[in-house]
Amino acid sequence: MRAVRVECAAPSIIHDSRAALAMNSISWDYRGTLGLDGGNLRIMCECITADGECPQAGFSLPGVTIVEILEEWQTDYLTHHLITLEFSREFIGRFFENGDLTILAGTNLTSNGLVVQVAGRQSSMVSFLRSIREAIPIERVTKARNSEGIAQNGPTLQQYRIVKLAYKSGWYEVPKKVSIRGLASKLGLSKSTVAEQLIKAESEIVGDFLGKSD
Repeated sequence: MRAVRVECAAPSIIHDSRAALAMNSISWDYRGTLGLDGGNLRIMCECITADGECPQAGFSLPGVTIVEILEEWQTDYLTHHLITLEFSREFIGRFFENGDLTILAGTNLTSNGLVVQVAGRQSSMVSFLRSIREAIPIERVTKARNSEGIAQNGPTLQQYRIVKLAYKSGWYEVPKKVSIRGLASKLGLSKSTVAEQLIKAESEIVGDFLGKSD
């Protein structure tokens, strides 16, 4: 089964009114596909909020409608809302009409950004990914590892962003053209976080390289 993981960082999608509203909640987690209705794709998802507030049935933004709040429950200080969402044919639904593409568990939207995991026919996935790229910047696309289902392959999204900026800023040149302090300032992170994440990312990259060269 061909499967890919698409990652979009929050700054890339915050301009979208749908994403901006959704990111007021803690997370929106995909739970399953309910089928097509007139070409519109219906899915079940779990919205988790800290204040108990969630858009109600009938609420709509371009291409997306909340059809029904199926159930609500609380755990500690959080409220969970099980929701039926409908994506219009023009927005997303058309990619699933042929029955050769499906959304996978692990698809979610949080304050960190959007993760979409899909599997299916290669041509259908290419068409789907091309449409996403035309709408929003994609940080990266990774493949599922053999027999492991959807697995994150390589550095995390934050590590990827740090390494990418470090490379562009001259961190890997001799002599270095930027310091940890400079990278931290550009990223809005602490020096210790940048240093730690750089080491972890480089370890993943080197390990993957050595594994492939065996």
